Amino acid sequence: MSIVLGFDGRDSSRRALPVAIDLARDLGLELVLVCGVRPPGSVGEEFQEVEAAIAEMDAPALAEGVESARAAGVTACGVLLDALPADALLDVAVERNARLIVVGYGEAGRIRAALSGAVALRLLERTDVPLLVVP
Repeated sequence: MSIVLGFDGRDSSRRALPVAIDLARDLGLELVLVCGVRPPGSVGEEFQEVEAAIAEMDAPALAEGVESARAAGVTACGVLLDALPADALLDVAVERNARLIVVGYGEAGRIRAALSGAVALRLLERTDVPLLVVP
């Protein structure tokens, strides 16, 4: 069993990290930091270049998040997936038998969320796993 955290290094995911670390430590569960790197509208060669750039940008932050969790005494790993963020979290939650999904919220703003779909809102509509949204 595990706790799955959506983590891309942005402010909202960084705010969620200590909450997820505390929960994983208190419950004695592995913490799995997940980053989905597929941008919306996945078509063409340009898409592949954008996806590669996102992966290159997010990988160091993911590794840093894993190290923060380990430094706090939590068993942790990072997963970088070629998937939309919500899909990546859902897939890993099922694969790792997650007891909880943790995500940050608030950075994108309402217009961006309406256009691209906020991860927290997408998860809320699609998961049976308990979801903790950290503002």
